[in-house]
Amino acid sequence: MPVVTVLIPVHNDEKYIGSAIDSALNQDYEAYFRLCVIDDGSNDRSWDIAITKIFSDREVETKEDGDIILVTDGKHVVIKKPEASGPSGARNTGIKYTLHRTDIYAMLDSDDEMYPSKVSKCVEKILEDPERIGAVYADYDTINVETNKTIREFKEPFNRQRLFQECIVHSGSVVNRMALEASIEETGFYDETMRTCEDYDLWMRISDNYMIVHIPESLTKVRVTGDNSSFIINKDVWQRNWSRVMEKASERHNA
Repeated sequence: MPVVTVLIPVHNDEKYIGSAIDSALNQDYEAYFRLCVIDDGSNDRSWDIAITKIFSDREVETKEDGDIILVTDGKHVVIKKPEASGPSGARNTGIKYTLHRTDIYAMLDSDDEMYPSKVSKCVEKILEDPERIGAVYADYDTINVETNKTIREFKEPFNRQRLFQECIVHSGSVVNRMALEASIEETGFYDETMRTCEDYDLWMRISDNYMIVHIPESLTKVRVTGDNSSFIINKDVWQRNWSRVMEKASERHNA
């Protein structure tokens, strides 16, 4: 069975990072999997919570790579970046230190949670055609933390033409390492020049050569906190990055 790495970038999210980690540790995936938490320059308790949650009283090794600190028990790893680089930079750092021992990545935001069967169901889908399926996404439940209201977000089956119109693939998808490596560019696996739409850009690049598959089932709990990027990032930035995604796709197709 494939080795799965659950990749969780975190920046000042001490309130929810513990729940995100618990949801990853409670997966029913029976094969080998591990967590990689990347603390992206947090100045709250996110780092301490991740260390305690993942390692508890187990023996760990601390390594330094320049100004980056890595703590590992030989399986899971928690990485500390001294300064925030944004979601793309944090994810790319995690991929850099885990790629050699990973077959499939499960992406998870620090304020979200995976339901117990998410990894196993998505991996099962990739294994139906691992040479051609590059990513798997599913429906999800949005939870408003102020009202506690839950809304099911029904995603549509994948269609590449629709992807050019709208990012129909969820950011917390499961990605085949083969497709990830085939889609890398100078700006990284995730484009580090983008503060938003970085996942959209990756799905577009993966879809150039691989299928993306939808599972019509809710497999993630997504919190609406008011601190999500859709609320705090200026609309002009969103529009500029969306346009850049389209420009890059056009450049690739006309090359």
